[in-house]
Amino acid sequence: MRYNTLIDHQHELPVETVLVLLRPKALASDQNGLYTRHGVTGSIISQFRYRVERVWERSIDDWLRGGLGLAPLALLTDEASADLETALDRFHTCLVGTGADRTVTNSVLGSSYVLCGLRYDNERVAEMYRRLSMLMKESTTYQAILGEGREQGLEQGLEQGRLRASRDLLLRMGTKKFGSPSVANAAILNGITDLGRLERLADQILDATSWDEWLKTE
Repeated sequence: MRYNTLIDHQHELPVETVLVLLRPKALASDQNGLYTRHGVTGSIISQFRYRVERVWERSIDDWLRGGLGLAPLALLTDEASADLETALDRFHTCLVGTGADRTVTNSVLGSSYVLCGLRYDNERVAEMYRRLSMLMKESTTYQAILGEGREQGLEQGLEQGRLRASRDLLLRMGTKKFGSPSVANAAILNGITDLGRLERLADQILDATSWDEWLKTE
């Protein structure tokens, strides 16, 4: 509500706010599209409406049509979960079909790897990307990312990229809520190498009140 009001004030244009939920676990009972503030007497003093976008409820095509920036979300849908092999084939076709350069393709692959960790277990994610490597083995995009076809290097690089992307995302989330972290807190966050703990930190961001409290999440 705060950001919506400020953007509206700055640009003098109507602003629609959308809450994007990446997985069913993120859905809470109060995320109903209406935020209400009550005064001391209990009466309503303001209401703010927003739209809730549940990524998993849309079709694979909906996200693939959104371009490379949204394509990785296709792998988080219920449709993809029901037939992950087919979903991966379609994601691969979209990725190769854009003719994107090495930097963009690498970024999209890294993002999709991170996002898949939100819905699928590590073994399933690893198998997905082994299959993706096979699909892309003959493509110039694949060769650019793997260098000389070092598939193991891709897997290790994606794992490190997933950790780095997760920490970067949490740093932005924490800074928006608690302000800039101290040197010590930034070091703690950057030193976390457990993806499970990073996911638990993301789950606890709404409940924590400070960097120190938040980073105690194990």
